[in-house]
Amino acid sequence: PEGNVFPTRTELHTPEITSSHVKGMAEYFGAEMTGIARLTPADTRDGEFFPFAVICAVHADYDPRKSPGIGGQVPVQNGLFISFVLSAWIRELGYRASAAPEPDAEKLAARAGLGSLNEEGKLVTPRFGANVHVANVIRTDLPLAPDG
Repeated sequence: PEGNVFPTRTELHTPEITSSHVKGMAEYFGAEMTGIARLTPADTRDGEFFPFAVICAVHADYDPRKSPGIGGQVPVQNGLFISFVLSAWIRELGYRASAAPEPDAEKLAARAGLGSLNEEGKLVTPRFGANVHVANVIRTDLPLAPDG
């Protein structure tokens, strides 16, 4: 379960510096690619609007949707760890953050500048091609500078 938001907000630098810190923490936790997308009211989920989404991705030798064994599921486990711990860190800063599966995660990843979508709607990145897994999307009100 998600934890509580720390009651006192941390004093932050600019959104650009804060974004750099978020990406650094994501890399520290194991993300190989991280992007930030600005959300619009049309992106509201479960009646709650967050202005930004942090999208983390990891290399995946096998497509987790087609490979139920350990080889296909390791990227999923890594992504779950990254999004859980990173969202907890944002809440400790005093901002709301919710990590959850996102049906349009690959579209948000493309919007955040991580790559582009192929004909099948799968994310293709310059670094890993289509061999990438997009972790749970972190929706947050932490002031960030969007990519893409």
